[in-house]
Amino acid sequence: MVSNLSRHIHDQPLSDSRHLSQKENSVHSRLAGLVGFFTGVGALLAVGVFLPLPGRFQQLGLPQEEALADTYYIAGATGFGVAIACFYGLGPETDTVDAKGVDFPKARSLTARVSASLAYLPKVLKLALTKPSLGLGFLASFIARSSSVGISLFIPLFVNARLCDHPAHEVEDVKEHCRQAYVVAAQLSGISQLFALLFAPIFGYFPSQNGRFHMPLMVSTLSGMVGYIAFAKMNTSEASPTLFAIMALLGISQIGAIVSSLSLVSGTVLEESLPSETTVAPRPGSTEDSEEATPLLNRRSKGQTHEYLKGTIAGVYSFAGSLAILILTKLGGLLFDHLGSASPFYLLAFFNFLLLVAVFGCGVLARCKMSA
Repeated sequence: MVSNLSRHIHDQPLSDSRHLSQKENSVHSRLAGLVGFFTGVGALLAVGVFLPLPGRFQQLGLPQEEALADTYYIAGATGFGVAIACFYGLGPETDTVDAKGVDFPKARSLTARVSASLAYLPKVLKLALTKPSLGLGFLASFIARSSSVGISLFIPLFVNARLCDHPAHEVEDVKEHCRQAYVVAAQLSGISQLFALLFAPIFGYFPSQNGRFHMPLMVSTLSGMVGYIAFAKMNTSEASPTLFAIMALLGISQIGAIVSSLSLVSGTVLEESLPSETTVAPRPGSTEDSEEATPLLNRRSKGQTHEYLKGTIAGVYSFAGSLAILILTKLGGLLFDHLGSASPFYLLAFFNFLLLVAVFGCGVLARCKMSA
């Protein structure tokens, strides 16, 4: 499917670069939706397969410590298998040209390329300030990872605090001392990830259809604001349709931020990589069959572009998500302990509000530039 979409774009005439950019962004938005879809599949795999494993191992007679250890071994082996599949499935590294037209892989050593990537960091940060779509992508990555922490960490803690507010019921003993909290937390997490799985293809389609205001991100942030505030005020003593609806909003908010951030970042790199008029001449000995191994982003000439920054852009994107995890776990934990169990969810709602303001501000700025 990916090969057919990319081949269709590759065969388009280049007389209308704007039309080409829309086609390219459409493909990458849908690929981002596909990535988000499998993110939801992975979350459901964790909830439906890995989460019950310790209990099943204990039923087979294993002690609790060994059951947990074996579960981590299985999860680690699964991740290692996925890494091997990606290593061979993504194919060999292709030629990348830097700003001076120097061939990266052939002309520089690994140490030189790493040093160059660090030197490109200020350029990427400047580009994020001058290119609103890239800045929004980084901010959406921050919101996406903070939402993941909120759903996976603070929702179980919140349910446990509401149902098992007793000195004998420690967080690590939820399953042993408060079975109901364990069940409710698993149900809520499963509902959120189910809706994330269902809405991933939808968000993957609509980013390619938005105008100056990024509507998918606006929908995502509004869902997060409403969902987190409503969840903080809900009675979680038992699962209810209203509570499931709120968790659906949280799942939609999470996957919307993930897919939209991927689409914005990849679309920015692609837009900067568009040639002016010409395409790359095919390599000697290249055939139609070799297109399957050609990366989607490297189908066209690079010229004076920012494609040489795409590795550094990916690093900043990951850093934004990691920073969100650190901030929410530390600050959210402090608020949980000192201000109340609902405090982290108000913090998450505030994060979504900041992203909504940024999306709206970028839309207004784009409209002003168009009318000027």
